[in-house]
Amino acid sequence: MKKVVLSTLLLVSVSSADVPHKGVTALSAQTRSLLSQEMQHIEKGMKQIFSYMIRGDYESITPIANDIRDSFIFKKKLTKEQRLELKDKLPKEFIELDSSFHKLAGELANGSEFEEKDKVIKTFNQMSRKCIKCHSTYAKHRFFKE
Repeated sequence: MKKVVLSTLLLVSVSSADVPHKGVTALSAQTRSLLSQEMQHIEKGMKQIFSYMIRGDYESITPIANDIRDSFIFKKKLTKEQRLELKDKLPKEFIELDSSFHKLAGELANGSEFEEKDKVIKTFNQMSRKCIKCHSTYAKHRFFKE
């Protein structure tokens, strides 16, 4: 299973990397800091989920996936001004990627709750591809240095 997940991650197309990043670098330092906190929280959860997947420990995956689904640190701490900043500076596609990622986390929680191995693997891979697509499109300056 580890090879399947790693292979999927390595085979993800980063053709979207040709699209210039837009918005993230234009955000204020405080807003970028909140976004960074959320990304670190999600990264930690994804690493934990991967470890539990390898072990077949579905029971431990469920609460982490639910936490990622609900981990809107960003939205919970945003001021009214920061919300307007996001609307003005982040592309619609960024918001759509984020939303679909959190929805997939809910699907992952559901699959792990019922120990549906194939669904867990498929959904985790979809989530990983969303991370890579978003980073390669909107944070290329940080994650894909040339």
